[in-house]
Amino acid sequence: MNRRTRRAEEALLGAMLFRPEALPAMRWVPAGAFSSPDLGALWTAMQSIDFRTVPTNEVPAAVTAAVARIEDQGLRRCLTPSRIAELASACPEPRNAALYGGMTVEAAIHRSVEHAGNELRHTAQHAEVDQAGQALDQIERTGNRLAALDSAWKAAPETVRNLLDTPAEEPIQLAPRTTRARVDLQAEAETVASLLWQPRQLPEVTGWLRSADFSDKRLAAVYEAMTTLHDRHAPIDTVTVAWEAARRPGAQPSSQVLDELERAGMGGTAAYTGEHVLGAAVLDRLDATGHHMRDLALHPQLAPTALVDHAEQAMQPAIADRERVHQAEREPELARDSEPAPVGPADTQPTAPEHEMEINL
Repeated sequence: MNRRTRRAEEALLGAMLFRPEALPAMRWVPAGAFSSPDLGALWTAMQSIDFRTVPTNEVPAAVTAAVARIEDQGLRRCLTPSRIAELASACPEPRNAALYGGMTVEAAIHRSVEHAGNELRHTAQHAEVDQAGQALDQIERTGNRLAALDSAWKAAPETVRNLLDTPAEEPIQLAPRTTRARVDLQAEAETVASLLWQPRQLPEVTGWLRSADFSDKRLAAVYEAMTTLHDRHAPIDTVTVAWEAARRPGAQPSSQVLDELERAGMGGTAAYTGEHVLGAAVLDRLDATGHHMRDLALHPQLAPTALVDHAEQAMQPAIADRERVHQAEREPELARDSEPAPVGPADTQPTAPEHEMEINL
């Protein structure tokens, strides 16, 4: 637990113990904003007391009696009379209670965004590729959580928000991930090989599969070249693809790679394997979103409004992925059998053997 956060929370509780008559004006601080259950339970217990009927010298006894009614025995043991007395003396200035409350809520927003980011990463790293659509459902729940955090912050007094919601003095620099979380090179190679061998499949995938979904930059270059040629109604083969790919910056596929892809191609499978490429890419971007949100939350320079705004921006790629996954699922051409669809009678070229491709990429 952050020591600064603990001090702010204790100062808030101490202020309320010193001036309990101010407690009704502090109801905008939820009990869940406290970093430990015992302090949150004490806050709830104090909210149940009508201090208007409690003489000043009887406040400690009234609080102790309210604590005794807490159902959780472990929490009651933490909130001993001596502990409550310590909290009463932990506040340097009771008149700053609203500011301490704002600090408590701000810290809670940082913790909640960090937790949401970690949850997204856990989902992304453990979901199956064909469960990418379900994994993305968590984005909606995370969005709702961010909206709730934003509402909680806006419930704070404007004077408090003006004091705390200040812009960072320097741009926030986040360390990028060092490795991808999900990769399916086999599916990437099979998808590109199938399209190169039978380009007429391109309309089945171009509506939802992007070159950015490929982790291998050379395969991405081949796919992007094919989609460009298709849009121009130009012929697609290893020569035209190599020529078009050379016009673009970045990794270039060698003639050997293109020849191997052409030989290994299998008709009618691009949509089937392409969906696996999309699923792996979607889960990887979901992991990147969680990574970004977690790192944002760990920056104390970010005030609540900026933190929520940055977190919402980090979610945009995953939100866009939801529509593409749904579009892929709606495509009637997608193969839904457990095995790729066989080559139709109109295909005259021989099929590849039914074993995993071995392409030296």
